[in-house]
Amino acid sequence: MKRNIHTLVKVTVAALTCLLFAACEQTSLEPALNTAPGGGTLNTYKAYELDSIPGTGGIYGRIVFWKDNVNRTLVQVSVYNTAEGTSYPAALYSGIAAGGSATSLLQLYAIDGTKGELSTNKFFIIDDKTFYNSLETYDAHLSIFSGNTLVSSGDIGKNAEPVEAK
Repeated sequence: MKRNIHTLVKVTVAALTCLLFAACEQTSLEPALNTAPGGGTLNTYKAYELDSIPGTGGIYGRIVFWKDNVNRTLVQVSVYNTAEGTSYPAALYSGIAAGGSATSLLQLYAIDGTKGELSTNKFFIIDDKTFYNSLETYDAHLSIFSGNTLVSSGDIGKNAEPVEAK
């Protein structure tokens, strides 16, 4: 009988130990809300207007160039009046929008018609560390297409004053 009680105590202690450690493993942790090293808030930007092309659905909005903490340029495009389920190719072209240059300088992600924003990521990243600081001398415009039809465009860089900058 003594042996049975001794075995029962061992089994009970082992079971309680297992429960104690199992309960500790399932403790929920508070989320880490600190900014990662090198991260932070984007504060420096230049925004340019995008105008609709008459007769094409009234797609208009803005292109914003952000400077991040490691001197990359993040490009954000937001437009209105896009069609759900439609993809709109977008690219930077040389010269002014009125000139209609076909020389593509930089292909961006397509615009997702459901969101009115870039489809792949919120930002298109330009790794050239000098791009943002030389934006004022950049001779370009943004064009957005639906199929082969130009639906929205806007001058940037030396071809237009930013509508907002910080």
